[in-house]
Amino acid sequence: MSLRQNILISNANKSVLYDLNNDVQLSFPSTLFFKAPNFIELVNFDMLAEINLFGNSNNVISIAYLLANGDQKRYDIQIEYTDIIRTDYELCQAIKTALNSQEYDEKPNLSFDVTESSISNVVTNSKIEVDSSTTSYSIKCSEQVDILFDHKDSVGTLIGFGAGKYENVSEISGTSTQSISTYSYIDSFNESADLKEYPNYNDINCKMCLYDSNGDYIYNQSDPMDATISINNTTGLVRYESLGKMLLTIENKLSEYNNYFTPPADFDVNYDYNSKRVTIKNKTGARFGIGFEIFKTTGNQTSGSLHSVLGFDQKTYLNNTEFTSPNAAKIFDNAFPDDYILVCSNLGNRSADTNILGIGNLNNVKANDILFAIPKSAMRNFMPTDTSIFRASIANSQFSLGYKEKKLSGSVFVNFYLRTLSGRHISSNVQWSALFSFIF
Repeated sequence: MSLRQNILISNANKSVLYDLNNDVQLSFPSTLFFKAPNFIELVNFDMLAEINLFGNSNNVISIAYLLANGDQKRYDIQIEYTDIIRTDYELCQAIKTALNSQEYDEKPNLSFDVTESSISNVVTNSKIEVDSSTTSYSIKCSEQVDILFDHKDSVGTLIGFGAGKYENVSEISGTSTQSISTYSYIDSFNESADLKEYPNYNDINCKMCLYDSNGDYIYNQSDPMDATISINNTTGLVRYESLGKMLLTIENKLSEYNNYFTPPADFDVNYDYNSKRVTIKNKTGARFGIGFEIFKTTGNQTSGSLHSVLGFDQKTYLNNTEFTSPNAAKIFDNAFPDDYILVCSNLGNRSADTNILGIGNLNNVKANDILFAIPKSAMRNFMPTDTSIFRASIANSQFSLGYKEKKLSGSVFVNFYLRTLSGRHISSNVQWSALFSFIF
């Protein structure tokens, strides 16, 4: 039977006015453990926080090079974060400004350019609105330097460079990553209605079919070739800053067909912020139907169905006075599929056998001192059903070896902090706690 010692950590006593990160620094007395711990196990985790695009936990990019005397000079440059940054272009400009505002010893003419390239996957896929929102970032510099993303507050994960280290380079390009505009906006693009060309696979989040009380399809009043509800049909790309504004647009479009029902319909489209479901209701009692099988109904296989963003399945719903989406609406917090809260610590630093291995650009997950990965959807009062899965080996870490080799004296400071797999920022007013079990 293994011996255990439980440690509870919490940031409850931190001031959000002065401590602008989510770190918890613990002092471990050198006499705390009677022997070296081999594993750390997660017993419980609880977090209450907003997930923002940008902040001080993902705003560092590092530049390094050798000076004339052979010493390495390194600059950990902080990018100014602001709510104004909501697109890939705006983030590029912020990174470029930060890099070019720095004065570099012995390299007075060193300059940088940062660009992004949107990637469109034009395929016959009804979920193209999810698949196509990807971007690749590139950084160019006038002289060869090291461009590093190994700082714990690195911006690398957010822009597709992970925790990579690029040595002696003048240009680097990151892997294709999700466009950050999907974290700030709901995109709607209705090219087919604007150009009167069907099918059109560039359409995004703009179409829905409407059915009367008999279950018969109601044709679009202005264009029988188009789906009944076809929002933004002359304005090109529209970016909604909130789901509420998009739902109001859909509600107004539905209201154009009120007189197709007896009694006339009074459509109400709402979002439940607790269940994250959308409900479309007719308050006058006349039954109606909605549908997202656009090709089956209209013969136009457009990719612009609204089902994905609203949380409905791609099927037809008939003969009721209201319909609630069976799935959570894919908006903002859900824009990054299956995001994870990463519990990190320098506790496992230099341990070769921690339990999470990164797959991707230079193993960006492993490089971030991650102990545990918790689904974002389960971050409130998370208790693993199988704790052996949430067990990290720290036997070869400096922390454990210090106890084993009796090299510790006084106190050992251990840092715990939180990150997201997507690279987004966990707000500084986060409340989080965790119960760890050290196993000997």
